[in-house]
Amino acid sequence: MTPLKNPDLAPIRFELTLAVDPDDAFTAFTSGFGEWWPTDTHSISKKDCITVEFNDGVGGEIIERAKGQDDIPWGRVRSWQPGEHVSFTWHPGWNAGDFTLVEVSFDLNEFGRCVIRLEHKAWENVGEIAPALREGYLKGWEFAFGECFGNYLRQKR
Repeated sequence: MTPLKNPDLAPIRFELTLAVDPDDAFTAFTSGFGEWWPTDTHSISKKDCITVEFNDGVGGEIIERAKGQDDIPWGRVRSWQPGEHVSFTWHPGWNAGDFTLVEVSFDLNEFGRCVIRLEHKAWENVGEIAPALREGYLKGWEFAFGECFGNYLRQKR
């Protein structure tokens, strides 16, 4: 194992464990993205944001749609294994070449509960702003994934 060059750029990891089926959790995360994502606080266009779409399959785009504005690309799906794993580039409102990576896995534990793991990494791709950006995403994912997505799944059961 190679040590990290900069420990301030270590991947961010969050985990949820809920009594849901992995296929349902995967669908909720991807197809339901626009329903659970907190667009009023975590979007580029804030109050003008209509939705954020997560388009299915490898190559599918994640796009913010806003009133009176062009679509804002957020990322592109890199891997798509329904009920198991999805990964995507992440660059909401930035240059697509300055992306980070997000991976989400869906597994059953020995108690029949779905363990959903989110990992946000590749901070080195964004240059000097990486430590500050990563710091902001610690709180951002805790809210968006931990609270918003977690609560969305609990309500869908």
